[in-house]
Amino acid sequence: MRLFRAMKGIYNVGLRGSTLVLRFVLSFYIIKSLGFEASGIYGLAVGVIGITPAVVGWGLNYYVSRDVVGKSSGFAGERIKSRLLVTTISLTLVTILSVIVTLALGYEINHLYVLVVVVVWLETYALDIHVPLIAQEMALEANVLVFTRSALWVPFVTVGGILFPALRNLETVFACWILSYVVTIAVLFYFIRKWPLRETAKAPIHYDWIKDRLKASYFIYFSDLSIVGLIYADRYIVNFMLGLTLTGIYTFYWSLTNALQTLISTAVVQLALPVLFKAASNGSTAEWRHTMNRQFIKTTAMACGMGLAVWIGCELLIRYLSMSQLGEHRGVFLLLLMASIVRSISDLLNVGLTSLKKDNHYATINLLGVCLAIGVATVMIAIFGFVGTGIAALVTALIIAGLRAAYLFNFTR
Repeated sequence: MRLFRAMKGIYNVGLRGSTLVLRFVLSFYIIKSLGFEASGIYGLAVGVIGITPAVVGWGLNYYVSRDVVGKSSGFAGERIKSRLLVTTISLTLVTILSVIVTLALGYEINHLYVLVVVVVWLETYALDIHVPLIAQEMALEANVLVFTRSALWVPFVTVGGILFPALRNLETVFACWILSYVVTIAVLFYFIRKWPLRETAKAPIHYDWIKDRLKASYFIYFSDLSIVGLIYADRYIVNFMLGLTLTGIYTFYWSLTNALQTLISTAVVQLALPVLFKAASNGSTAEWRHTMNRQFIKTTAMACGMGLAVWIGCELLIRYLSMSQLGEHRGVFLLLLMASIVRSISDLLNVGLTSLKKDNHYATINLLGVCLAIGVATVMIAIFGFVGTGIAALVTALIIAGLRAAYLFNFTR
C-alpha cells in the first residue's frame, strides 16, 4: 500500500511537473513572440479567469469537499450536480452583467472577449469538479485532467505560431485552450465511468442543501474572494500604477512562480487534505501534529527544491533567448519566487486550519491577507517602483504564513 501511494505521488509530481514546464513554454512564447503588452493583456485575462470561480462560487466548494470525504461516488455525484446548478445560474447572471457594463463603458465585444468568456465558464466548471475529485481521493485522475486542460494544448499553440505567423495572436491561444476541453471532458467521463451516472442524472437537486450551505457560507465566500485577491490583485495595481508593458513582465514572472505554487499545491498540499481530516476526526492532537509535521517537511523540501530548479531553468532560457529586458528585472523574479515558496507552505497551514474546522479563523486570516496585500503592494510600488511588487509579495506571504502558524500552534499545543 505504501509503495502504491508513493507511486501515485510520483505520478502526481510528474504530471504537475509536465504542466509546469509547458506553462513555462507558453509564457516564454507569448512574451517573446507576441510582446510585452500582449503578455500583459494575457495576464489580466488570466486574472479574470482565476477570480471568477471564487466570485460565482459562493464558498460552496469548501463544503462540497468536506461533505464528500469518505462518501460514496453516488453521494459525491449528487453533491456535484447540485453545486453545478448554482454555478450555471451564477455564471449566466455574471456574463449578462459583464456584457452590459462593457457596452455601457463604450468598449467593443470582440473575438478575444468572447473567447475569454468561454474559458471563464469552462475553467469554473473544471474547478467545481476538481475539488470533490480530490476529496474522493482521486488526486491522480484530477491531475490528469488539469494537465489536459492546462498544458496539453500548449505545443500546438507554440509550434503553430512559429510555423504560421498568422497564428501568433492571443485569439489562437485562447481558442486552443477551449478546444482542449473536448479531450478533457472525454477523459473525465472515462475516469468516472463506474460512478452511478444514470442515477445521478435522475436524482433531484438538493435545494435544501444549497439553501443551508449558502446561509452558512458567506464568511467562507469572502475568504475565497480574499484568496484569489491575494493571487491576482497585484497585476491590476501594477497595470494602474506602472502601465501595460511592466504588467506584461510582471505577469510573465508571476506565471512562472505561480506554476510552482500550483505544482506544490496539487502534488502535496491537496493530498494532505483528506489525511489531515482523518487525523483530526480521530480526536488525537498528537496524531494530527505528527501528520502535519510530516506534511510540513515534505512541502518545504519540495517547494525549495522546485524553486531552485525554476530559477536555474529561467536563467538559462533568458540567456539563451537573449531576452535582456527580462534579465534587467531578475530581482523581481527572485523575490516573487521566494514569496511563492512561502505561500506554498502557507497553503498547507491553511489546509491545517480547515482540517480542524476552524472556519472563522481560516476566513479571517484570508480577509486580512487581501487587505494587507493591496495596501503593501500600493505602498511598496509607490516607494520602490517595479521591484516593490516583489518586496510586497514576499512581505505579505511571510506575515500571512506567520499568522496561520501561530493559530495552529495555539490550537494544538
